[in-house]
Amino acid sequence: MLRAAMGTSTECKNCTTPEAVNMITHRIGHDLRAPLRALKILPEWISEEFESAETDIPPKAQQFLEMITSKAVQMEGLLAGLLEYALVADPEATVSCVDIPAEIDEVARRYLANGAYEIEVAPELSTLVLIREDLSAIFKHLISNAVLHNDQCDSYDRVTGRLHDATAIFCVEDNGPGIEREFHQRIFEPFAILKPRDEARGSGLGLAVAQKIAGCWGGRITVRSELAKGSRFQFEFPVEACELASEELVPAEIQCKGLVLWANTQERHPE
Repeated sequence: MLRAAMGTSTECKNCTTPEAVNMITHRIGHDLRAPLRALKILPEWISEEFESAETDIPPKAQQFLEMITSKAVQMEGLLAGLLEYALVADPEATVSCVDIPAEIDEVARRYLANGAYEIEVAPELSTLVLIREDLSAIFKHLISNAVLHNDQCDSYDRVTGRLHDATAIFCVEDNGPGIEREFHQRIFEPFAILKPRDEARGSGLGLAVAQKIAGCWGGRITVRSELAKGSRFQFEFPVEACELASEELVPAEIQCKGLVLWANTQERHPE
């Protein structure tokens, strides 16, 4: 599954090695989560102490306590984003036969609850064999990007998918505030934000997560955007067609009937 369409090598040069992922995850889990939990609860303890002593918290001290809580919540978001970035595109992850329009619709319903969207995927891309969680993560970050930064009107996203020369091409267009041309590359860098950190919504890792997955599938994500004119993100990756009717071709847990497409650069099925 997820067989290479851009060469015979099974090595994913853009992917973090499993050893590095394990090390990062272990250190984050044990070295950062425990003190972060303490940081979040300390303001509550301090407030309880004042309450027990029947003493009002000085206004300035209350401001500092609220700042601690706010920063802890911000740090929690950064930690969650970093964990996601470290763990996506796992070469050992399980692949499955995915109904692409349905998966996109599920993501859109979740992140555009107060907005509108439309989905138009070509029939030949209606079913793909790939890692469902990674696909969901890509569309989650592309679709929610406009929601995070759109404060002026109801969010609207249009998602399209088509096949061109053995390449799957998905586009996500939004009515967000747009992005200046000089930042079109920077937004895909980890922790990239275009506002002061205190004003930013999100961890600054969403598009980096999406780009990492796309790279590990032998593809890429690009953006076309202008200020006040929304953005158009294009996600493309190579695919190849395989007949999956035979039970001998693929494991039973991912069998689909008819002609579907394999995606990714990891060789996951017998030749």
